[in-house]
Amino acid sequence: MTSTRSLRIPTDPARAPFASELWLAAIGLLFDAVTGLAGLALLLLFALSLLLYPLVYIGLPLPVWSAALLLRLSRFQRRPMLITLGAEIGEPTAVETAGSARERAHTALTARTLWRSVGYWALRIPLTVLTVGGVVALLAGPIALAALPGYWRNYPTRSADFGPVTIHTWFGTAVAAACALIFLFLATPVLIRWLADLDVVAARALLAPQTLTERVAELTTSRQRVVDSAEAERRRIERDLHDGAQQRLVSLAMLLGRVRSRLGPDADPVTRELVDQAHREAKASITELRDLTRGLHPPVLTDRGLDAALSAVAARAPIPVSIEVAPELTGEHRPPATLEAIVYFVVAEALTNVAKHAGASHAWVRVTRTPARLRAVIIDDGRGGAHPVPGGGLTGIADRLSGIDGTLHIDSPATGTTTVTVEVPCAS
Repeated sequence: MTSTRSLRIPTDPARAPFASELWLAAIGLLFDAVTGLAGLALLLLFALSLLLYPLVYIGLPLPVWSAALLLRLSRFQRRPMLITLGAEIGEPTAVETAGSARERAHTALTARTLWRSVGYWALRIPLTVLTVGGVVALLAGPIALAALPGYWRNYPTRSADFGPVTIHTWFGTAVAAACALIFLFLATPVLIRWLADLDVVAARALLAPQTLTERVAELTTSRQRVVDSAEAERRRIERDLHDGAQQRLVSLAMLLGRVRSRLGPDADPVTRELVDQAHREAKASITELRDLTRGLHPPVLTDRGLDAALSAVAARAPIPVSIEVAPELTGEHRPPATLEAIVYFVVAEALTNVAKHAGASHAWVRVTRTPARLRAVIIDDGRGGAHPVPGGGLTGIADRLSGIDGTLHIDSPATGTTTVTVEVPCAS
């Protein structure tokens, strides 16, 4: 279980100055000077690396390396705080990175964990001055004053100056020593505990796992990266199949066609039938592979966008389908490739459901965009009564939309005319 408090320094005046907790806390606060200097050096290196970031060969790895060192120092800082202050600071979730080197660098440099660490080490500079200076003043000062009666006569003037106060008698040194001992026994443990608590509060605020809101935002970003990565992988598989296996099958079909054309009229009928059958199978395999690649990711969607891709779906539909795609979704204003693919497959699945179950004579598809949402509306004049069922097409659409916080609304009265409205987040 994660500790929620630092080591408790005893408040009993008879025990506090001799308690191990007090001296461990003092050592921990003094050690902040070492880690604080290291943090300051890494902060300066990180700031310099950000200035060099536009450079291709130097600027790309240097910020990532300096950020990694800063995060490593933050992880190290948890150990002495646990040993000396008894404060267990949890580890934040590691940042997931994927894509090209520049994309990974951008993900690492925009992670909240990194910037929380930057904030901690920036705060650590004045905090170290306070904690280290406080420990020295709270321990060294009272101890030196407590021993004053033993060495004050060694001063050339046989007097000790403490600001506006000058002590030049043994009685005065005894009073000063008594006050110092009272302060050491009563005030020093309490004030050092306050400094230790302040140190722990700063670490927990900036180095501990993120709050629920920040964690949700981090998970949302991580989920989006997974969705984008999956869609990129689908596009890669489609390209590999289209440029590899499909081209080989086309070549095989052409070769079999040439073999069939070279068979003379006296050729063995069995051989001719086998060649014809192989030629038909090759062409059937090409058709199946083309349908498979189109199901993974249609090339027309990448090349020409939603309007052309949905028009191709409408052309293959068994009923007339009218397609209307808003102009702001074409050309330079196209949405991200992942959203385009999701909307495409959702509309294609909805039209498949219309053809299979609605008994409609016509369907309409309208895709529009608002400043924050991408909306697709599919309408048919069928018999209505559509609703999601386990394993059905509408359930599949809802599952696909759930990965990007999309919504599905179905208006399908029994009297007919079903309207399926799909919305997905799409920041402008």
